[in-house]
Parts: sequence; structure tokens; C-alpha cells
Amino acid sequence: MKAWTFSRKVSASIALTSLVVVMVVSGFVYVTFKHWTESQEVDLLNAKLRQFELQLGEVGFISSLLNPGSGEGTGMAALFEPDLSSLESDLDEGQYLQMLDSSGLVLAEVGTEEQVNNDVKYTAERDIELLVFGTVKLQLMDSGHSRSATAEREIGRLLLLGLLIAAVVSVITGWIVARSALKPIRNMIGEVRSIGANNLSQRLHLPVAKDELHQLGETFNSFLHKLDVSFEQQRRFVSDASHELKTPIAIIEGHTHMIQRWGKKSPEVLDESLAFMMDETKRMKELIAQLLLLAEAEEPLLDGVGEVCDLHDTLRELIPQTVHVNPDVILDYDGSPIEEAILIRMPRGASYQVLRNIVENAFKYTPEGGKVSISHFMKDGQAILTVEDTGIGISSQQLPHIFDRFYRTEGSRSRAQGGSGLGLAIAKAIMERYGGSIHIDSTLGQGTKVTLRFIGE
Repeated sequence: MKAWTFSRKVSASIALTSLVVVMVVSGFVYVTFKHWTESQEVDLLNAKLRQFELQLGEVGFISSLLNPGSGEGTGMAALFEPDLSSLESDLDEGQYLQMLDSSGLVLAEVGTEEQVNNDVKYTAERDIELLVFGTVKLQLMDSGHSRSATAEREIGRLLLLGLLIAAVVSVITGWIVARSALKPIRNMIGEVRSIGANNLSQRLHLPVAKDELHQLGETFNSFLHKLDVSFEQQRRFVSDASHELKTPIAIIEGHTHMIQRWGKKSPEVLDESLAFMMDETKRMKELIAQLLLLAEAEEPLLDGVGEVCDLHDTLRELIPQTVHVNPDVILDYDGSPIEEAILIRMPRGASYQVLRNIVENAFKYTPEGGKVSISHFMKDGQAILTVEDTGIGISSQQLPHIFDRFYRTEGSRSRAQGGSGLGLAIAKAIMERYGGSIHIDSTLGQGTKVTLRFIGE
């Protein structure tokens, strides 16, 4: 037995919905028609009974009511038997007419009594005054075999037949509609299956109509773009990390060979090689520490986990250490101890790491005689801190890439200045982890302005 696929479910849903609609409409038509025919039948019976009343009230008709014989009832009704045979021609098939006295005894009757006694569907009654018999009751009954009743049954059969035909048509229509509606989805499934790790640049073909399928395709294409960018960043990260680690390893390996060849005979070569090896080992250690810090910063923050620190305290600890990076640069910052605390939702160590990367870069890439300005203020529940320098700046072509891992701008921003190209990537990851943001504006040759937005407490 095949599983109920989505297309089968859609087909069954369309067929069932169509069938229910047809059943409701057919039922409504049948009930409405039946009610209308019953109402018409009763009205026709009342009209016919009114006609009989008028005929019985005519003077020329009295003679037919006075036929001698052993009539039913009492009084004059016991001597005369009413004759209603002249009215029989006006009765339809299945109709029966009776005349009853005040006590309910049948004085006369005419019509198909057998059918009526078996099944009486409609009844009309009228009380009339006759000169001989006094107050009598005319009762006209219909067994449902009249033309209107027959038409009602025929309509019911036709509706039932139409319902069966509609059921078959609904199943076929549901299958066709579902197959046609799901065809674009099948095409998308085929395109998605053809996309792999080697062709993430491929995109789905979007339908012309701006419908839900178009939105689904756009969403998946956006996901593919993000995945492609993530894979590219991962490949570049692995390549750059390998390159960064390969260089100090090669240097250490080269000096190891030098020590093996000449180190034992030349203390100068031994000391120089050991110094280089120590420097490269330190650089590798710092690089690995930064990679671990970056991996930690990119981990999502657990709900309810968070610390609060004072931004003033972090700056007071940081600034005396960073000014030594470039003592010839002027610092513009009023870090008075009496200033009111600025509390932010970030651990002290994380805020120190972010500010150290930003402030050190400002001092490092500002030439002698330049100035670094630090300011902060509160706005809309955020602590906003700006670090602005008059340094070398960053070109507009390089600015979009400065948060990429291992990215170094050309010129003065190179390995010669120190660093691994991970500082800004770490700062951005930490800020985003704790709900903040970092934005950099820069003009080549004029300076750079970094704006940090922390979540205030």
C-alpha cells in the first residue's frame, strides 16, 4: 500500500471539499424544492376544496345531495345519502374526498380510497353549511401520487444521480488540480536535489507570479546565498589559518635546521635562532588564543545568562595600557573618577577585549602628532561609545571587508604593524553576542570613527 503523499492528500482534500459542497448544494436544492412542492400541494388542495364548497353550495347541486337511501348519521342524513360522484372527475390520481357530519361519521366519499388509507401525505379540511345536513366537514386527502409529488421524487432521483456523478468528477478534478498545482514544487525539488556542496552558487528558478511559491523560492535562494557565503568564509578561514600557522612553523623549522648544523659551534647562531623560535611560538600561541576566543564569541548566549559591568571602570583600566602603543598620539578623554557609572550588559572581560582592539587600532594607525578622541553617552537605553582618530583611514573598497577574518588592508595595515587580522572580527562577534553593534566610518588619509552600541542596564 502506497503512503499518503502530500499530492494525494491535496487531491483527496480537493475531492472531499468539492463533494461536500455538491452535497450541501444538492441537499439545499432538494429541501427547498420539497418544501415548496409541499406548500404548493397544500395550497392546491385548499383551492380545490374551496371549489368543491362552491359547487356544493349551488342550488342546482342540492338535488344530487337528496338521493333517497339509507344514509349514515342521524336526522335527515339517515334518510338521504349525499352523492359526490359528480366531483370525482375533478380529483387527481391519489386524491380522496370525504364528507363527515359533526360527529365524525362519513356521509359520502369518492376517490381512490385504498391508496389514501395506505399513505396520506397531504390533507385539507373545510366546514360548510348545507340546508339538509347542517354543518358538515369536507376532507380532501392526497396520497402523494399527484403530479407534483411525482415531480418531487424525480427531482430527488436526479439530484442523487448528480451527486454520484459529482463524486466521480470531484476525484478526477482533485487529482488534476493537485497535479497541476504541485508541478512547480516538483520542479523546485528537482532543482534542490541537483544542488550540492560544489555548486552552491546555483539558484532556483522563480515563477513569474508573486505568489507563495515565489516567496518560497526567494527564501530558499536567500538560504543558499547565506550557505554559500558561510562555506566560502569557512574555506577562506581554513586557508588563512593554515597560512598563518604555516609561516611560523616554517620559521621554527628553518632555525631548528640551523641549530642542528651550526648551533653547537656558534653560540651567536644558537641565541639568534632560539630568539626567533620564541617569537614565532608566542605568535602561534596568540593566534590560537584568538581563534578560541572567536569561536567562543560566536557561540549563542544562553537565556538568562549575562553579567553587568561599568564602562567607566573598563576604560580606566584599559587606557593607561594602550597609550604606550604610540606615546606620540594625543588622547582626548576625560575619565574622571566622579563620573556616574555607565552599566552595560556584558562581562568585564568581554568589554575589555572589544575596547582594547578598537583603541589599540586607533593608536597604532594614527601618525605622530595625531589625536584619538573617546566619548560616550546614554541614549534610548543604550550606552554609545565612539573612538575617533586622525589616522591613515581606510579606503571605501576595503571598508566592507574589515570584519572578515584574517583580513588586512593594504599599505600600513599589514603584518608589519602586528596583529593577525582577527581583532575586528572578534570585536564584532562579541558585540553581536551581547546584543550590541559596531559600526565604522572612515575616509582614507583623514581618519576613522568607530561607534559601539552596548545594551544599557
